Amino acid sequence: MLVSSAVDVMDGLLEQFRPCFSRPQFRNFSTYVLGLVACDGRKNVDAINRSFVDAGDQSALNRFLTASPWSLRLLEAKRLAVVRENLHVPEGSTGFFVLDDTINKKTGLHMEEAGYHYDSSEGRAVWGHDLVTTHYINGDVEYPVRLDLYVKKETCLKEGRVFKTRIQLACEQIEAFTPPTGTRTVLVYDSWFFCRQIVEAARARDWDWVTQAESNRIVHYEGQRMNVTELAETLPEKCFKTVNVKDFTLHGIEVWMPKTGNVKLVVSKEKDGFHYYVSNRLDWTDRQVLEAYRVRHTIDVFYRDVKQNLGLEEYQMRKGRGGIIHWHLVFTAYTLLTILRQSISKASNRLGKCLTTLGDICRWVKQQCFRRLVDWLYEKFRHQTKPETIYRTLKI
Repeated sequence: MLVSSAVDVMDGLLEQFRPCFSRPQFRNFSTYVLGLVACDGRKNVDAINRSFVDAGDQSALNRFLTASPWSLRLLEAKRLAVVRENLHVPEGSTGFFVLDDTINKKTGLHMEEAGYHYDSSEGRAVWGHDLVTTHYINGDVEYPVRLDLYVKKETCLKEGRVFKTRIQLACEQIEAFTPPTGTRTVLVYDSWFFCRQIVEAARARDWDWVTQAESNRIVHYEGQRMNVTELAETLPEKCFKTVNVKDFTLHGIEVWMPKTGNVKLVVSKEKDGFHYYVSNRLDWTDRQVLEAYRVRHTIDVFYRDVKQNLGLEEYQMRKGRGGIIHWHLVFTAYTLLTILRQSISKASNRLGKCLTTLGDICRWVKQQCFRRLVDWLYEKFRHQTKPETIYRTLKI
């Protein structure tokens, strides 16, 4: 159970978003974000609303998500401004801009803008919403940057909307991002996004990039045209150098790729066969290329965390706007928890060491919410409120 006074657990961070909303809208915004963090069980409108002992009808929260006239772009801009004010990175450092997409699996066939999308983890098409997102990592600082919903072409044509591919959505996010002042940016993405448009978008920003290539990717090496697997099989065993991972060897060479140009190809020989990493940085060592690509794992951890702890997939609204608002509020909750965790670490090194994961900080916030509930009960008893009245309020 949560009480409205528990909103102050977020250390005033929510208050920075007040200019984005009217007074009732801000109350619903604060309620929903805190509910995403501290609500037990499913993170949908009904569950979040029922978690607050002094909640009104859930229709207010539902309208806030689906019909209330506030600006999503203003919220996104404010969230990134809050990040810049609170999460600082040193000048001269290198940040990684990670690009990927994730599918929110759903069962409701009448949800707007849902469709069948191929899920590589399951090897089949699944029903749901496909989100193209970007994430920024620089040292200990990391946060989600932007999300866009990919809507299938047939749905766009049916609704008279402009269709955009995942690649187009990704390029727009690359073009829109403003890196911290005085830093260098490396774009990191997987083999699905490895195409001319993404490479050109990175080049236009003067960013370096690193990705993984499929086994049938065509290259030209020493005047011969072949795919990367054929090339790897011709490399002498003595060319591969061991890195600090058992049974893990690398060999990097400069090759020419159609529609990409001269690149560094790092062939990695692992237990399950060859893997291929590609970068525009011809001067990087093999290990630098591999370590840069490994930063991409951060976005996979982010997807897992927000699905497990903040209910990224748990919305139950037919209207497409409701789902989009829910995802943005999940991104907001994650960002605020990241800032909160950093501020706690600065104030208390001992406590900070205990709050190393998103799950840890969520549990800590829940503990503070329970304390607010105890405070609320104490005040009720101090004013001699009858137990029956408290039972009715708590719905027990």
